[in-house]
Amino acid sequence: MPDWFESLSKVLPVEKVYDDALAPAAKQVGRLGEDTMKTARLILAPLQIAVHFQDRLERMLKRVADRVPEERRIEAPPQIVGPALAQMRFLEEDSELWQAFEELVTKSVDRDTIDLVHPAFIQLVAHLSADEARLLRYLRTKHILIVDELDLRADNRRFENQRIISHDIPENELSQPKQFDLYVLHLTSLGLAHWPITDQTPVMRGGIQTGIKRNAVVQLTDFGRLFADACAPPATE
Repeated sequence: MPDWFESLSKVLPVEKVYDDALAPAAKQVGRLGEDTMKTARLILAPLQIAVHFQDRLERMLKRVADRVPEERRIEAPPQIVGPALAQMRFLEEDSELWQAFEELVTKSVDRDTIDLVHPAFIQLVAHLSADEARLLRYLRTKHILIVDELDLRADNRRFENQRIISHDIPENELSQPKQFDLYVLHLTSLGLAHWPITDQTPVMRGGIQTGIKRNAVVQLTDFGRLFADACAPPATE
């Protein structure tokens, strides 16, 4: 096994995943009542995925080796690969978040692409939901048109209570489309997306302005594009 390959596989002590993540909590189940045990099983069920992390890690390492030619391989930066592998313990290989982490790990051991990866990118992926990762992928090539509305307070003439009332992203792009508003606001708060206003009209009731309706375009910020591109494989792959 090449040195870089072995060092990468040792960044996380995967043989201890069960002991560290599942066993302590599982030991408590025997002390609980039946109803509480049912609840405990629901909570602990996702931790079962950590038990088989070794297998997923080995498959990933093979994919990394296939993608990065030996002459371009460099030692994996621990501040990138360590946190990434720690997060990947609880993810399935086919999830958008796993794929983002794997892409960052792959780029971080390639001398031609290491400059595209920043340690902060790992924490950003960890803060995303799978749907938000899908939105970032979508926004790499498209924009999202949205209409939002705000209320105008009569006492201080300030707009508040922002809400998105329509958007044009297909619902099948998201597993939980009803959380679209939350996703967009979260991506905006992370500095990954913004939505400049294209036009707006006052909302009038009884001849008095009570709010405003705005049309906007959700798109990646410059930083968001760097991040989304780093988390995505090259188009030719």
